[in-house]
Amino acid sequence: MGRVSGVAGVALFGIGLAACGVSNWIPSWDLKFPSASPPASTVQVESEPAGAEAKASTGPSCRTPCSLTVATADPFTVTFMLAGYESQTVPVAPRPGGGDPRDSAEALKFDPDPVYAQLEPTAPAKGKKRPPAKPKTPAPPAAQK
Repeated sequence: MGRVSGVAGVALFGIGLAACGVSNWIPSWDLKFPSASPPASTVQVESEPAGAEAKASTGPSCRTPCSLTVATADPFTVTFMLAGYESQTVPVAPRPGGGDPRDSAEALKFDPDPVYAQLEPTAPAKGKKRPPAKPKTPAPPAAQK
């Protein structure tokens, strides 16, 4: 029986060493598991002219001036659309707000904030020509006397 306990001791010792080697493959106790979703934060959205539809690539939209509520810690875009104007897309990058994300719904701030777009009028459609002018009929010759 002494021999079996010696073999068991060596086996346990080997398993312990193997576990130490595996610990280098796994990050230490600072394992971070993804939460269900990041806290929702708001970003102000403005355009010139006002009244454009502002749609975030994350889903929500509103009419300017307004605020969008987004729940992402990743960069996103806001696309501005208004009839008669060229659409414009503005990239937005989240930046830490300085607080603990679990303590506040405003844990994220955005750059830029407010998100602003100066919309340009659309150019006239190319290829459309004015209808040709009607040819002028010459005036009848004046009667000679």
